[in-house]
Amino acid sequence: MVNKKKLKQARHIIVRILILVTISMTSGCSSDDDSTIPQETGVEVNHALSIVSGAGEVKTTFLQGLTDLNVSSIDNTKGTEVGQFSSIYSDGKSMFTAGFGAPATMKKYVFDKEGKAILDQEIIIPGSNSFSSLEILNETTGYATVGGGISKVIQFNPNTMRITGEINIKDAGDGLFYSDMIIRDSNLFIALNDFGGSGTAKVAVVDLNTNSLSKVITDDRTATLFNTLTTEIMTVDEKGDIYIQASGLFSGKPSGVLRIKAGQTDFDTEYFFDLKAAVGKTCFGLYYFKDGVACTTVSENDDNFFGIDGTNPVFRYQKIDLSKTQDMGDLDASLPNTFAASRTSFMKQISEENVLFPIAGTEEDALYSYEISSGKVSKKMKSTSGYITGLITLKQ
Repeated sequence: MVNKKKLKQARHIIVRILILVTISMTSGCSSDDDSTIPQETGVEVNHALSIVSGAGEVKTTFLQGLTDLNVSSIDNTKGTEVGQFSSIYSDGKSMFTAGFGAPATMKKYVFDKEGKAILDQEIIIPGSNSFSSLEILNETTGYATVGGGISKVIQFNPNTMRITGEINIKDAGDGLFYSDMIIRDSNLFIALNDFGGSGTAKVAVVDLNTNSLSKVITDDRTATLFNTLTTEIMTVDEKGDIYIQASGLFSGKPSGVLRIKAGQTDFDTEYFFDLKAAVGKTCFGLYYFKDGVACTTVSENDDNFFGIDGTNPVFRYQKIDLSKTQDMGDLDASLPNTFAASRTSFMKQISEENVLFPIAGTEEDALYSYEISSGKVSKKMKSTSGYITGLITLKQ
């Protein structure tokens, strides 16, 4: 049974972290040079990953470029230190970090001829604690959410790393954390997290033609659209249907998945995947594969959902069928438990058949591979320097 007192304590811990008073700094970039540093002839970097090391509240991220993923073990000896907990994104050419810790900082890295990640430029948002999510549309247009202290949505140029606009969604309400987001057609859908306060799921719909808030859609069948820097809770399938996963934490509502059908901007009232009823536990995160099949993680003990007990990871990867609203069981019984909500949880599809995902535990930190057609799971690489918070593929 969920210990509500401990959940309340966990919530207060997170909120305290997110609303820290930040030191006033100037927003902008680290360089007035608008050009991207090209990778000179030398080591070919096709992939990059981020590894977080440290303990307690003192954590730092190391970024590393790789020629390929055919390595059995990795450490941070060749990594570039970021200085804060970070997840990574890419526009296909460069690497972008979304960092946790005041002030909210997004950094852009390129790779030198030795394959080392070099800081190019950065964007700093004074008064905010963390970037929540990035969506890079093309080489000149990207969107980012920040939260903790000041919450806002910015438009930026990934090439120049200049803020090019701000989308005002304050009419969505007060006390909200702007979390995961996804672009479809000419709309930006932004998950709004109130930590269960309203008992409803809320999504802001932004018209990108005008960069203005069109409306806020709500659904009271589930609640708490909570994600972390590394975790996604919004995905889109082959038909263009958007699926949104809600944890239900702190609300008394079940974990569930909602849908916004292709061409629509409202929740589908005829669709609801009650994950609590199907799986029997609280779920966190959503990663789509194909043919209706997706993955989430399940908490085996909500008292340790946020990793307060650092010796007992409680999450497992679970397959689900979104189209049939059915539980498909544990991803693989041989997998160790992982810290998903407090450390890392993501899935990166690197080919038609193969998906990579992290395990962050007490016995090992590693990247595993999942083969979609066969369901085979195997260890891809072990990290000896910390847990892996992100993986990107670069286009040459």
